[in-house]
Amino acid sequence: MLSRVPFVGLILTFSIGILLGDWIINNPSASRYFNSATQMAVILVVTAVSFWFYIQKKYLVFGVLLNVTLLLSGFLSLTLRHESLYRNIDFLTKNKYDFYQATVQNIPEKRAKSIRVDAMIEKIHVDGKWIKADVKAYLSIPQDASQIPSAGDQIVARGNLENPKPPMNPGEFDYRRYLWNKGIVWTDYLPENSYRVIKLSGSQSVNSWAQRISQWSDRQFRENLKDDKSYGLVKAMLLGRRDDLRSDQVDDYTTSGTVHILSVSGMHVAIIFLVLSYLLGWMKRLKGGKYLYLATIMLLLGFYAVVTGLPPSVQRATLMCIVFVVAEVFARKHNAMNTLAISALIILLFDPQAIFDLGFQLSYLAMSGIFLFYRPIESLWMPVSWLWKYIWQITALSFAAQLATFPLSLFYFHQFPFYFWLVNPFVITCTNALLPAALVLLFVCLGPFVWLKTAVGWVVYFFAFLTNISAAVPKNMPGYLIGNLYLDKAEVVLLYALVLLAWYAYESTEFQWLKYMAGLVILFVFYSTSQSFQNYISFKGMIHSVPKHSVVSLKEGDRLFIFSDEAFRVDTNAYDFYIKNYAISEGILETIFLEDSVKTKSLVSVKVGDGKLLSWKNHLIYLGGYFPTKTAIDYLLLTSPKYPKISKIDVSSNTTFLISGEIKKRTAERWQNILQANHVQIHDLQTQGALLLP
Repeated sequence: MLSRVPFVGLILTFSIGILLGDWIINNPSASRYFNSATQMAVILVVTAVSFWFYIQKKYLVFGVLLNVTLLLSGFLSLTLRHESLYRNIDFLTKNKYDFYQATVQNIPEKRAKSIRVDAMIEKIHVDGKWIKADVKAYLSIPQDASQIPSAGDQIVARGNLENPKPPMNPGEFDYRRYLWNKGIVWTDYLPENSYRVIKLSGSQSVNSWAQRISQWSDRQFRENLKDDKSYGLVKAMLLGRRDDLRSDQVDDYTTSGTVHILSVSGMHVAIIFLVLSYLLGWMKRLKGGKYLYLATIMLLLGFYAVVTGLPPSVQRATLMCIVFVVAEVFARKHNAMNTLAISALIILLFDPQAIFDLGFQLSYLAMSGIFLFYRPIESLWMPVSWLWKYIWQITALSFAAQLATFPLSLFYFHQFPFYFWLVNPFVITCTNALLPAALVLLFVCLGPFVWLKTAVGWVVYFFAFLTNISAAVPKNMPGYLIGNLYLDKAEVVLLYALVLLAWYAYESTEFQWLKYMAGLVILFVFYSTSQSFQNYISFKGMIHSVPKHSVVSLKEGDRLFIFSDEAFRVDTNAYDFYIKNYAISEGILETIFLEDSVKTKSLVSVKVGDGKLLSWKNHLIYLGGYFPTKTAIDYLLLTSPKYPKISKIDVSSNTTFLISGEIKKRTAERWQNILQANHVQIHDLQTQGALLLP
């Protein structure tokens, strides 16, 4: 099977090498034996041996060793990237600097409470001298700051950059790993008056030029689209910036299963590519026209990439489409999966960490699903009417993409939009018209014809309006979103094996493969059921690390009892970010916030003074301020923000003091000093993370 698509085998082997390298690198006991020099030496030896076997005409051994070389090359590419990032960390850690100079790489992005920019740290100030640097960082400034930088501007900031924190709770989003995979190991928050912006005009770098074009495009959309929702949608789809989307609008696209259109991705570039191919197909019939066709397509795709500001996702998608058009022009026959694999291999050769990017994963899985599953699904029904035929083709396309992506989507998002099949035909149809129309609007804005801008702007608004309406429909229907779905990595692998077996049985018409499918289904059901049962019968207590809050969760069956401060009960964002994924992974169906005294199978809670005393699985946990006691309290969670004025601690020697997120930094430091002086056990939740109760 792989003989017809050799590059699929190559990309699979190279990708496995990257994933294996990632596992080894994150395993300290193993990683010390696998530095880049050792890996290069091993690769050279294996390559030499493989060619010796080739000369001896032992092609089977040669093929095996060649695959080993490719696997090791994937490992090496990731190791080189990691070593470069560690050098960045060491460089700023060893040099004691008080100022740094950075160049802004992108258009500032509005966040919930700040403005964030990608920056390249170019100099640091050490002992009165400026030293060159080359380090990427995320910088955040207040939304109401008096100085807002633009792409290409320089920032001179006082202070030191910080390493992002690791996740402090089980199931919490790993922001540090997310930034690491983007090649960023430093962040900083710049308060007002801690930095100065140096405006630089006329920067001639490709990135600065692209950012200026993106800003100009944004202004044209704002000027010609008066409706805020339509403007926010077009800006997100074409320029990749969501800062003008309304929260209810994002929610509509999430619940309808069409949230992917709000990010500039491979799908957007593919739509532009298909439209251009259709409009310019006549060129190929001219003498030498295929080369003109290739050059024109590449230039127009490049123009679209520049309009978006050249984000990595668009660079990858543009490269993918260029590989396809080159294969179309120069190859008499080309397999779509083989071409897709070539583009993925090129991307991973330059950026092996792209394999961990969710956009990369979903884009390539969706394209693979379309190439593998679209024809089998489409052949299930052959409508006569052209309208029904079109609707069915779009629906089959959606099913094919969803079939390839749903296991990974469940793994990341823990929910499934039930009506995706109903909404996608309308959203895709509108998107196919909206994206080209928006690009035409930008071209028209270059000219003086106001009436033409108005006409094209109305067309863009019309299709944006239809897209928004289509995405909002499922929210008004019953059971529009199935939530609390959890898959672990083993279940994801089993589901993909099941999907691929079904496809292979269809393609090969060897239906004995259905027996293996039945075996996989039984294995999947047995594994999932056993995991769910194990979760249900287990009792688990957790004292969470949540900034500005105190949170204790106690699991009993499929219920999660939460004791917290009053502010946390209404802070849904804090619950969603710090607790929700943990609750879903534990099979929780009901979350109960407790305030008063309660008694369950494993839990007793009573009010004591200004705090609460919990008895859970023979553990005593007190939430509140410190008070002298010889009671055998196991954990005393400090929640009072009052600055301590005591010097002596009078508690049981077995008591562990926990410093909660409600305690501010200065007060926490004072508690640390007092507790250490009294030789009391301490666990600072904000620096040491959540505590799992034994």
